[in-house]
Amino acid sequence: MNPGGESRHRNPAAAVPSRFGCARAGFTLIEVMLALAIAATALVALLGLQHQSLQSVIRGQDLTRAALLAQEIMTVAELERFPALGQTRGDFQNLHPGQYPNFRWYRAVEATALFPDVRKVKVRVAFGPRLSRTFDLVEYMHSPVPPEQIQ
Repeated sequence: MNPGGESRHRNPAAAVPSRFGCARAGFTLIEVMLALAIAATALVALLGLQHQSLQSVIRGQDLTRAALLAQEIMTVAELERFPALGQTRGDFQNLHPGQYPNFRWYRAVEATALFPDVRKVKVRVAFGPRLSRTFDLVEYMHSPVPPEQIQ
């Protein structure tokens, strides 16, 4: 209180003098530009992480499709009971017309050295850009016919 009975209220921002002697009541242009640069850098980094996350989801979906398609080709071999020796290959247009244009399969059936009534069946599904990624599935199949009757 003043001796005259009036109260004086001061502006708190005005009470802090800058080094030039006048009161400072805001941010300088340099401070604002620096804050915007930091925020922009953080946003660019977050967008890059989002892109990587989407790419991982797409690769995971393709790998899951390849695994399911390889299992389907292996099931066809199982239905043959004891598949013939040799190699076959193809795409999935006969089984799934128009659905898997970037997927190809390869199946190799080999005899085993120790057991004439067991065959090794290997299924490989190639997919991705230029069919550069693969998924392999291997199964050993036993003949339902006794070994002495196998030619």
